[in-house]
Amino acid sequence: MSKFPKWLSLCALAGALHAAVKLPALISDHMVLQQGVPVRIWGTADPGEMVRLEFQGQTATGKAAENGKWSLWLKPLSAAGPLEMTINGTAIKDVLVGEVWLGSGQSNMEFALNQAVNHEEEIAHADYPLIHVFLVKRIVAGQPADDVVGAWQVCTPQNAPRFSAVEYFFGRALHNYLHVPMGLIESYWGGTPAQSWTSAAALQSDAALQYVADEWDRVLANYPAAKERYDKQVEAWDKTAAEARAAGKTPPNRPAAPQGPGHPNTPAGLYNGMIAPLTPYTIRGVIWYQGESNASQAHAYRYRRLFSDMIQDWRNQWGEDDFPFLFVQLANFKSNAYWPVLRESQTETLSLRNTGMAVTIDIGMSSDIHPKNKQDVGMRLALTPHRLSR
Repeated sequence: MSKFPKWLSLCALAGALHAAVKLPALISDHMVLQQGVPVRIWGTADPGEMVRLEFQGQTATGKAAENGKWSLWLKPLSAAGPLEMTINGTAIKDVLVGEVWLGSGQSNMEFALNQAVNHEEEIAHADYPLIHVFLVKRIVAGQPADDVVGAWQVCTPQNAPRFSAVEYFFGRALHNYLHVPMGLIESYWGGTPAQSWTSAAALQSDAALQYVADEWDRVLANYPAAKERYDKQVEAWDKTAAEARAAGKTPPNRPAAPQGPGHPNTPAGLYNGMIAPLTPYTIRGVIWYQGESNASQAHAYRYRRLFSDMIQDWRNQWGEDDFPFLFVQLANFKSNAYWPVLRESQTETLSLRNTGMAVTIDIGMSSDIHPKNKQDVGMRLALTPHRLSR
């Protein structure tokens, strides 16, 4: 007969049961949950396994479905923290309850705090234990993904340099105004158009957006020839770059890869990989800084339809009614004639309920598409939410 102690067998069994419950990246240490509304907590487990969640005096239980997925709801929470959540006995630590905002778009949202005006002083004072930031790893996906890669970070001078400057200044302003914890989710990719952030269902359901699919079909048809030219360009560049380095000179820029399979401009590609997995997570609203990549003759006017569809698409996917969607109008920049058309399209989008626009025409830089004054951008966005209907 085995001499293995019975209590150790029970502990091993309990550990195996706990290990069977898996949580998405967002449900982890340092997470911030939205106050004042029901909050979903979800994950996977063995089919039929019971899941027990305890948090802020509430207990929720449920059973994993045949596909292993489970979802539990917490009743509206009060701002608080740090707290601890337990799921089947496993502790999630340093959990806050406050306001949760998603920041998305292209390079001006990606623009890091360590590049902003007065960044050294800003970083030195970025000590806010009740502001937590989650950065989504960039990925293109062909179908809506179940999860993202990322982790919550506490706002400290050590972590803050790579935070989105716009979202940091936005979150800091709201934190100082509301005096509650802030959760800031960052999901962006420089140089990408709005159609990459819109679901395939939304793109396909509006006949006015058929041009998106038509354009991408042409891109894919031309890709083999474009890839062949690119490979030859890279081969020549490798030789030129090696010669430049040998001569102590700076090599020329590497040729840009052509659009094609897996490119971040893929319609719905970034929605699938970087937005869809976030939609179960309860948020207050979205801030958005994008438009430069749609400011062309072909897209600038059409953007008003595309952008409106994208906003409504996200609201439908989250299922949180008309949550606030705040965006930045393109700043002043020495550009083509279609930037003003794009700005007009952005303004037209204000016809949607609970949208707000931060005007930045006065704080741009005519010679730099990435103006460094992100403090005023974040502040102007932060002035909007309390004016919108809840």
